[in-house]
Amino acid sequence: MELFGLPGTLLLTLRARALEAARPDAILADPLAAAWLAQLAPAPDFQPVVDAAVTPVFQLGTAVRAHLYDQLTARFLAAHPDPLVVELGAGLSTRYQRLGAGRARWVELDLPAAIAARRMVDAETADHRYLACSMADPAWPAQLPPADPAQTLFLAEGVLFFLPETAVGALCRLLTTHFRGATFGLDVLTRQFSPKTRAAFAAAGIPFQWLVADTAALAPLGLALQASWTVTQRFPERWQALGFDPARLPDGQGNVVVEARVTT
Repeated sequence: MELFGLPGTLLLTLRARALEAARPDAILADPLAAAWLAQLAPAPDFQPVVDAAVTPVFQLGTAVRAHLYDQLTARFLAAHPDPLVVELGAGLSTRYQRLGAGRARWVELDLPAAIAARRMVDAETADHRYLACSMADPAWPAQLPPADPAQTLFLAEGVLFFLPETAVGALCRLLTTHFRGATFGLDVLTRQFSPKTRAAFAAAGIPFQWLVADTAALAPLGLALQASWTVTQRFPERWQALGFDPARLPDGQGNVVVEARVTT
């Protein structure tokens, strides 16, 4: 199956995770990533985008971010007896297989093209379901398995900054309307994020659209900050090995992973 455009971006993170898993000093164990990557391919016109985008810095950033999401998810699963996890813009996440199988009910929500790609390499089960729709579609909340919002974890890994601000707002209104008290793991890009990377994605026709000054921008969306982690502040020795000085982006700037509580 050939992928391109916004759904094609899921191949970028899949390749990054596969490369990380192959390292002897891997910070992320993801044995499925390489297997899935071998079964999928970018459309010929999209191959140069994949090759140009998956730089060493992008690869490391993707791996660190996934590691942070894994930690957030593992803590949630350990603290909640009947958890439901919903990955928004799930792409080709393997988090269910790595953390959730036998421990949680799980829903992968993404655009139809992305879900079609997932069906090429994965299969639904009673506890692991797919929803093919936009995360801003007001119909999807009613399609989730019944769950106490306090037992529900939403994840939006590496996806919200591709959306216009209006779509991010629409998603947050759905969450505050239907899932008050839920936990939301997301990540934001601040305006200090790499201009070079922003320009490269824009040139490929997949621009970053939602950038914020800092995590304080989440409060008006009904999201109460519980904790945050700056991607470039983790595993500093790996960043330094690439010639990247983590001090260039102070804590709270760049790509920031957030744990928030859905309020009003």
